Amino acid sequence: MSLHDKHSEISDHSEEPSILSSDANERKLARRLRVQRRLQARDKQVKDQVEEVEEITPIEKQILDSVDALEKLAAEGDEVVAGIRVANDAKELERRKEMQETRERLLVMLEEEDKKCSGQYREITDKWPDILATKHPLDIHDQLEAQNAKCLEILNKKDDLIAELKQELNNADLKFAEDVKKQNEDVDLLIERMENQIQTMTKAYRYEVEMIENVVEAERKILLESSLEKWNVLFKKLQDDTFEAREKRKEVMREYEEEMQKAMIEHQEEFRKQKIMFELEIQNLQLQNMKAFCMMNVEKLDYNYAVLKRRDEENTIVKNQQKRKINKLQDVINDLKKTYSGLEESSRAEIQKFTNQMLKMHQAILDLEEKSNYLATINDKRYMQIWDMNIKTANELIDKILTADRIIHEQLLIMEWKPPEEQLWKKEDLPSYCGAMCALKAEREETRKRKMISKSYKPATSLDDINLERRLLNHILKLISDHCDYLIEDTLKNLLSDYAEEDKLLIRLDKVFEALKITSEKELQFLLNFFLPYAHCPTCTIKVVSTPSICRQSGEATESSSSLTTLPDVCGSDTLNGEEVKLVAAVAGALCCEKLPEGDECESETVSSRNETESRSNEIPSENVHVESTCVSEGIVEVTDKDGASKRLLTCDKGHLLAVETEYVSSALKEFVEKYEFVKKEIFPNKKIFKEKTTVSRNITDQDITEFWKRYRNIFSKDKERLWDNLLVGLKKYYGVLKERHRLNTETRSLRKQNTEMRRLLSKHTTEVILYNN
Repeated sequence: MSLHDKHSEISDHSEEPSILSSDANERKLARRLRVQRRLQARDKQVKDQVEEVEEITPIEKQILDSVDALEKLAAEGDEVVAGIRVANDAKELERRKEMQETRERLLVMLEEEDKKCSGQYREITDKWPDILATKHPLDIHDQLEAQNAKCLEILNKKDDLIAELKQELNNADLKFAEDVKKQNEDVDLLIERMENQIQTMTKAYRYEVEMIENVVEAERKILLESSLEKWNVLFKKLQDDTFEAREKRKEVMREYEEEMQKAMIEHQEEFRKQKIMFELEIQNLQLQNMKAFCMMNVEKLDYNYAVLKRRDEENTIVKNQQKRKINKLQDVINDLKKTYSGLEESSRAEIQKFTNQMLKMHQAILDLEEKSNYLATINDKRYMQIWDMNIKTANELIDKILTADRIIHEQLLIMEWKPPEEQLWKKEDLPSYCGAMCALKAEREETRKRKMISKSYKPATSLDDINLERRLLNHILKLISDHCDYLIEDTLKNLLSDYAEEDKLLIRLDKVFEALKITSEKELQFLLNFFLPYAHCPTCTIKVVSTPSICRQSGEATESSSSLTTLPDVCGSDTLNGEEVKLVAAVAGALCCEKLPEGDECESETVSSRNETESRSNEIPSENVHVESTCVSEGIVEVTDKDGASKRLLTCDKGHLLAVETEYVSSALKEFVEKYEFVKKEIFPNKKIFKEKTTVSRNITDQDITEFWKRYRNIFSKDKERLWDNLLVGLKKYYGVLKERHRLNTETRSLRKQNTEMRRLLSKHTTEVILYNN
């Protein structure tokens, strides 16, 4: 069915009754007509099923015509391209046929030449016995010349054959070059024809697409016009039906509204009557409930009075019984007190006995630990001595092998000798050895810092020193009070809100010290030692940046406090972000770690450098010269007074009092909490935690040891070992040849001696015969 027929059918159907109509009879008639139409269509389909011919639309017709035209063009292009392929196939068959003929001709020629040469060769071979049998030299020479002439003839024929074969190869190469040139020309022609075909097909496709688009556009215009006509009719009918239904609905709504208004008025009057009646009933019920409640209270009061009177009598009886029980229990308590006093005396004696035993055992453990550390040190020393001895022995052997290898290359093989590519390790190259050395260094640094932090200094005696120490302590205590709110309870904070600042400070510090377990002035001095590494001069122009400690840089398990050294700001530090500042501080700390001396030498150098700085600053004249202070705090800087006692320096080079930034308070308190027990270990040895002594031999891993010695075994490559094995085999063979030559020389000398003796005997015999004949 075409689109025009469908359009006409839709336009015919638009005049029939619609199932969308508001009239019920019209909708029924529309359904009846639709059922009849379906039955008629089914009957018509059954009758005309064989004779039915589908009508082709203009679009389908145009598409089929376009497909036929394009297929025809494609077939013509295939024929044009296939012609070149067929011609090339024919040329290839002809070339293969000529090549096969040439190959057969050459093979026949080679076979004939081979037969001829074989006959001449057999003829020459057969004459050799005759020549060998000839005794006369001239005949032998003539026959050899004849043989030579025949051999030269055979060689000339072979040369001619080789020249002919080379000429055939040259001809084949020239022909191959011509074939390649022809093939390239055919390929160019084929590409040209393919491009022409592609252009032709492109134009054809574009033309056919334009034709199909024109047909589709025309069909679309027809459908659009028919659809517009249909929808105009339907829209007009819908408008008429909608206006009539709207007027009817308005009338029905007005009637409904009047009826609802009447029903609402009647409902309100009925609701008011019911409400008044229910309120009167509620009041009566409340009055009755109140009367019942009063009667219930009177009954409860009478009952409670009787119960309390009864309980008072029972309590009197129970009190008498309890008094009798108390008297009995008092006698039992007295007996238990006597027993307890005896047990306490015996327990005190046992506790004293066990205490003495524990002290003895503790002392024995300390002795054993000291012996164990001594033995560990001796074993580590011997281990490293044996290691060094083995390294020395192995290096000597390696040197000998390398010397022999160089001699073999330079003298025997006459080759340039190259040292081995793989290098030997030293102890310092082993990761575990470096880790052990870092651990030992960290342990020494920990011991040094423990001595520095836990060191007790002489109390200040002069008024200026006392004032400086008090001012610095007040500054630090205020910072602690301001930054330790989390250690104080919220209720205490609320209670302190009405007090003065001084009272608040005292109470807050008391709570903070209670949390930190600071109970004496000595512990307060320890707290000052932990804050001094973060102190700097706030009035000097150059800032300071704290550097991390050695143990933090090395990443060991033992944590350490902040570094006792600081660095001035680098150039352009104002533009650096936090990550870059941390990186600069870490690099500076690593440099300080490499140059840091051990033990007391570091302390003495620090003090001496400080004294030298002070002396130089005092010697520089102050007249018209501006000297910029190098106020770099070096942790706890010690100075020596006139009496030779060491004390902490609390000022910079210019005499300014040091201060602590608020950002370092949390870090200093954290280190104090972590290191407080660490400091007390030096003060209370009874709480000492026993641990294994750190030595180099214990920390070097088996894997590193295996890898270290494997280097000695793998320093020479497989090729080098194979060369040595081959040289050894050759030398053994040469040794056998020399032995054989020695044996032959010995036999030769023996034979020469025998010949000499035989000549002597022969001459003697000849002389005797001559004399006898004479």
